[in-house]
Amino acid sequence: MTYAYYICAGRSKKTTPCTRRAIPVQLVERLVAGSYKSLTISESTNRTLAGQMQAAFDKRAAGHGRDLAALTKNRARMQKETDKLLAAHFADAIDLPTLKRHQDRIRAGLADIDHRLAEHDQHYTGARQFLDSSLRLQTGADQMYAASGDATRRLANQAFYTRITITEDEQAQPTLAEPFATITAAANPGETTNPGETTAEPGDTNHVAGSHKTDWVPPAGIEPATYRLEGGSSIH
Repeated sequence: MTYAYYICAGRSKKTTPCTRRAIPVQLVERLVAGSYKSLTISESTNRTLAGQMQAAFDKRAAGHGRDLAALTKNRARMQKETDKLLAAHFADAIDLPTLKRHQDRIRAGLADIDHRLAEHDQHYTGARQFLDSSLRLQTGADQMYAASGDATRRLANQAFYTRITITEDEQAQPTLAEPFATITAAANPGETTNPGETTAEPGDTNHVAGSHKTDWVPPAGIEPATYRLEGGSSIH
């Protein structure tokens, strides 16, 4: 019979002074599933944070209203100038090279305006949609994770966390990715959202970032990394 374990890659390859022993995959999966309780927000919290987010975006957008109005006005002016130039050319008031020169100038100006308007739309509209989707993901995230299969769980871990550290006393200390770290901090003011990002003091091996801790979320997500034969003395 075989049993799946996680091991410290640094210890296995002798590239770090890590002394972390192997941990059964089932234990790690249980700790990771438990970590979702701390990042999950309720429906009422979702509504509260969504309202605050929309108010903040509206306030910032109002500050850019004058710039948007100026860009829109300039675009309309250039479009009218194009019409006048065409009319002048058809009336033989300007020759074709002059028309093309002015058209190139106007075309470049319109492209710049459209680019700046698109950037504004992406920055505000896109960011609103992204944060709104993130809020929905965190609402009931623990139930979603519990009901998901392995593939969906890996995707969830990659989305929500930059890493999950298992301490010597077998506790999960995850580091949330953005914007989930900010959302969690807003939902739980006064609490430390990512304790694993605090800088350890020299020689402090009990700290999350110390050498006796192991990161369990590689770029590919959480997956069983090794197997050990029952009764065997080595990890393969």
